[in-house]
Amino acid sequence: MNIKNIIYTALMAMAMSACSNIAEDERLIYVEPATVNRNVLIEDFTGQRCVKCPNATVSIEQIQEAYGSDHVIAVAIHSGRFGFAGNAKYVGLMNDECKDYWSHWFEDSQGQPVAKINRGSATEDFSNWSSIVAEEMKKETTVQITLVNEIDMNSRNLHVTTIVNDPKQQDGKLQLWLVEDGIVALQLQPDGSSKMDYEHNHVFRASINSAWGEALDFNDGYSDHVSNYTIPEGYVIDNCSIVAFVYNDKGVEQVTKKKIEGK
Repeated sequence: MNIKNIIYTALMAMAMSACSNIAEDERLIYVEPATVNRNVLIEDFTGQRCVKCPNATVSIEQIQEAYGSDHVIAVAIHSGRFGFAGNAKYVGLMNDECKDYWSHWFEDSQGQPVAKINRGSATEDFSNWSSIVAEEMKKETTVQITLVNEIDMNSRNLHVTTIVNDPKQQDGKLQLWLVEDGIVALQLQPDGSSKMDYEHNHVFRASINSAWGEALDFNDGYSDHVSNYTIPEGYVIDNCSIVAFVYNDKGVEQVTKKKIEGK
């Protein structure tokens, strides 16, 4: 039985149990879709040559300590004029997709660090990110995301199954990103020095279902998706996770993150 069927069967069992003692003429009463807490996505547009960016990283870590890293999910998108693509001597973390996201959201003159929080307005003032996150966490959503990651360690082929549940069946897209923790590489520091063994976390590596995701296609409140991706050599699989989020013109409706499970 696949994941969608398991979820559907469980929900139907609960529904049937709940209805068993209700009179026939009362069973078609409309019920407002259940709301759940909205997690928060921080898209941190950072750079290895950005002297202010390590302080922004500390701010993000403090926010995650306060609210939990399961509820505040950060992705470091190395980009902009302070991004570094690497050379023969040094590892770089900026790639073409990072450049595309930067070009979509910002002008070349945009300062860094800069964040988009749940796809709201961009803000460079990282001292204010915590209050923005707090406001976003007060909002509710009807969107829930179930994410299952499996990988064949020999072939490095990743298989991701995603179920989006939304009783309101709102228009939107599902985006799946590969991120990696624990990357040791160059980073300029606030005092202008170069730290060669700086540890970079939640680094954007790739979008695995196209740069802007795929449209949700609901059936009875569920939209199921299957994606496959081969993780390149050099990425440490045990340090990799999938970030899945649903967004629309209003912003990010829900986001979740799950480590990749080998077999």
